[in-house]
Amino acid sequence: MISYGCLAILFLFVAIKLIIYYIHKKRAPSITQIDTELLALLNRRSERNE
Repeated sequence: MISYGCLAILFLFVAIKLIIYYIHKKRAPSITQIDTELLALLNRRSERNE
């Protein structure tokens, strides 16, 4: 009986972690978005140094 309780808790933990993973995956920026943001930061720094 205790083992079923442990399995249920483990199942809920894994289900919650999977839901959190997919939510964060949807919010992750795309590679092109990261590239444009990095280029914008580099351009700002190069303008400051001139």
